[in-house]
Amino acid sequence: MAHAFARVGDRLTTQLEPVEQILLGQLIDELSQVLRRPEDADTPAVDPLARELGLEGLTGIAPEPPDNPIAARLLPDGYRDDPIAATEFRRYTDDSLRASKLADAEVMKAGLEAAADDPSGRIEIEPAEADHWVRAMNDLRLALGVELGITNESQIPPDPADLDEQLAGRAMLYDFLTWWQDGLVVALMGE
Repeated sequence: MAHAFARVGDRLTTQLEPVEQILLGQLIDELSQVLRRPEDADTPAVDPLARELGLEGLTGIAPEPPDNPIAARLLPDGYRDDPIAATEFRRYTDDSLRASKLADAEVMKAGLEAAADDPSGRIEIEPAEADHWVRAMNDLRLALGVELGITNESQIPPDPADLDEQLAGRAMLYDFLTWWQDGLVVALMGE
């Protein structure tokens, strides 16, 4: 059974059962798949303005908004009422936002994998990793929220008893991540 986060010295610790580690690892893998953009073999040349600003990873073309609802939730338009500004915003932020979210997920996954080597399932998080964990948990919750039809924080998650088996499991993961993320934030604040 999962334990709440606790502060031990300058580290944050928690404990997970192997099955919990595996479920969260699989969820992180699913999230990473959604965040990765398929590589385009015909990638255009680097935009000169991007090169001048030190943003060589950018091309002269803005990526299309994601058609996957989870990716759309995690990579929203910067301007809802102005398609031209939204396109320009996406042009300069999409790559770095995806990379940042993938890096957060990778830090969390590495921590889960390290816990798999500990017979007690203990996870230790360095202070420098904690923000990555909080953001990754939030992205996981947002992704699950899309699947469950939760559109804002004030909306109550569906009762697992009212869902089919797969969605009921997702609802339980959503509840777990909500509790776990809250515990991590409280531990970070030192309360």
